[in-house]
Amino acid sequence: MVRTSPRSGSRSAFTLIELLVVIAIIAILAAILFPVFAQARAKARQTTCISNMKQAALGIMMYTQDYDEMMVMADSGGIGLPGWGFGRPDYVWPELVQPYVKNWQIFRCPDDPHNKDTDLSHDPNTDAPITSSNPNYYYAWGERADLGINYVFLTPWVALPNGYVGSIPTGIAAIAQPAGTMMFIDTIWDRDTNTGSSLGGGNWTVEAPCTKDSNGVALTPTGFGGYGGWVPNTTGKAPYSWLEFGGALPRHSKMFNLAFCDGHVKSQSLGQLTAGCDVKPSHGGAAFDGSAYIWDLR
Repeated sequence: MVRTSPRSGSRSAFTLIELLVVIAIIAILAAILFPVFAQARAKARQTTCISNMKQAALGIMMYTQDYDEMMVMADSGGIGLPGWGFGRPDYVWPELVQPYVKNWQIFRCPDDPHNKDTDLSHDPNTDAPITSSNPNYYYAWGERADLGINYVFLTPWVALPNGYVGSIPTGIAAIAQPAGTMMFIDTIWDRDTNTGSSLGGGNWTVEAPCTKDSNGVALTPTGFGGYGGWVPNTTGKAPYSWLEFGGALPRHSKMFNLAFCDGHVKSQSLGQLTAGCDVKPSHGGAAFDGSAYIWDLR
């Protein structure tokens, strides 16, 4: 009788211990690489934000050349308006600059979770959702832009005796150090007072931390120091205020992206943002060093 012989080799297989070792190695590699990937994505979003700011800054600089070297107005204003940010006939500065950049996306930071059309399209008065047929549609986009202009010094708000409520733009010749004077910065519309999380996009203006010098004299072009001021959160707990950094927001690994009046853009820390300024609540601080303080015109 002919008998078949067994095959000369045997099929190899992983043991349970080997599988567990492989799984453990994969888990360790994932734990190492995932934060690296997350940091790379965050850096890419920050770079996109910087690029957007650069384009917006160039748009403002083109605007100033067309308007007798005057800074763009934070609000074009009107007669008898109830205030700033309440809609037509007012126009906010991103609307005025948009024809120069022709792209609404540059006013939105990719790190803002509320940078979608639906999140920004809210009536300035009622906060109700609005559609493109509403005359305030692009106004809402503009006032919730993630780029807050340094309005206290560059385009201060005024309410004049003739009933005009709006802004008076600063001439760029008055800016002593364009490369050291902030034009605009990443901003927040509002905060959840309980959690501190952002709500509703950004804000078209930002408050300066100090509006007076060490002698208590107003530094603003209008000579009025009633605007500006931060509400520092000294406890790190609720309640949270959108004015913690004057409406500015450190979106990028606790860093602020900001543009300067010469058009360059960079990231800065909170310490750099408040250098030369004794920050106190309710605009009570003093800007004691004009060469270090990046907000005023000195």
